[in-house]
Amino acid sequence: MPTQNDPKPATDTQKHQILTKEIYKRGLELLKEKKHAENLLYHISEAVVAIDSESRINIINKAAEELMGIVEREAEGKKLEELLELYTEAGSKVAPSEFCFKPWDVSLANLTLGPENARKFIKLQSATITNPEGEDECIVTLTDITREKLLEKSKDEFISVTSHELRTPMTVIKSYLWMLQNGKGGNLTQKQKDYLIKAVGGVERMLSMINDTLNTSKIDQGRLQLKIERIHVTEILNDMIPDFRLKANEKGLELKVAVSADCEKVYADSGKFREMLTNLLGNAIKFTTNGWVKLDITKAGDSFIKFEIADTGKGIDPADIKRLFQKFGRIDNSYQTVAEAGGTGLGLYIVKSYVENMGGKIGVASEGLGKGSTFWFTLPSSYYEIPEALRETAVTSLAVLDTQAISSICPM
Repeated sequence: MPTQNDPKPATDTQKHQILTKEIYKRGLELLKEKKHAENLLYHISEAVVAIDSESRINIINKAAEELMGIVEREAEGKKLEELLELYTEAGSKVAPSEFCFKPWDVSLANLTLGPENARKFIKLQSATITNPEGEDECIVTLTDITREKLLEKSKDEFISVTSHELRTPMTVIKSYLWMLQNGKGGNLTQKQKDYLIKAVGGVERMLSMINDTLNTSKIDQGRLQLKIERIHVTEILNDMIPDFRLKANEKGLELKVAVSADCEKVYADSGKFREMLTNLLGNAIKFTTNGWVKLDITKAGDSFIKFEIADTGKGIDPADIKRLFQKFGRIDNSYQTVAEAGGTGLGLYIVKSYVENMGGKIGVASEGLGKGSTFWFTLPSSYYEIPEALRETAVTSLAVLDTQAISSICPM
């Protein structure tokens, strides 16, 4: 039975007041959390912009304002492309539609912003999210990488100049060694000839390293020159294979070459094509001690030719395959392999760049150490427009072939 000291039950009005206070308190907490989150977003060092499906700016932080040279009120209701003009290094404009509202996260490096005399280099990343209202928004993060880019450019220029300066005296040394080998300085004893052979080998390896370094520098700086033309594969093979067969015979290896029908012509840079075959066939022979090396040339669909170089050599650990086409991607799982390889570890990186800039693909397969390996690459057998992303890496020109070829390459 209730007593006088028992609390009276709350009236509906009191309950409503209590609920209102709780809602108010929670609202203040949420507002405080929101303000804190906005404050954090506004002051982080990365430039962040959020846009809606019509490319209008919903959110912009302080770093983005400074990067674009605006203040927040100037961005209200504006479209991103009105305030932010991004370009590739080749000068092509990059629109928001190219990096926003994609089914995947987008990352674009080496974009540029601003006039030529005050150009900034930008790295862009974007992702699509759904806001509380159920609408999609694109979050764009912009990072100013100008300082890193300028340092990288200085490094590349230093490497390029140094390599050029080294190549000239090495070429002179090679010329004098050639004269000694051919008796221009008088007769040599057998021991002197042996020393001379080792010296020539050392100079050739050094020149190869210098050339690889120069080629890598050109690739990284977007100065790779490609002259795309229709080349006759069999003519090039007839010129190159005898030298490789001689090297294979010296090691007791069998060199097999098989060219399928209708695989005699591809669109490529002739000189770079020779370099690619030299690298891959040379590696196959270098790392094979017994058995065979085989070059297979077959069709890969209607528009590509596949070049496959297989061997019974040392093989590759599957864990190392992903490193092969990177810079300095030598396999270091044994001292013997590294010692035999010599070089800079840039050869496969260069081959990959050549292949991809000529519109092809490259890959490798191996069942493991001691089980041989198979390198392959494809090249177009009929001309097609090289993607713009690749044209930015390589300076590509097209050799004049004949009237029929021109009409198929550049339809009017």
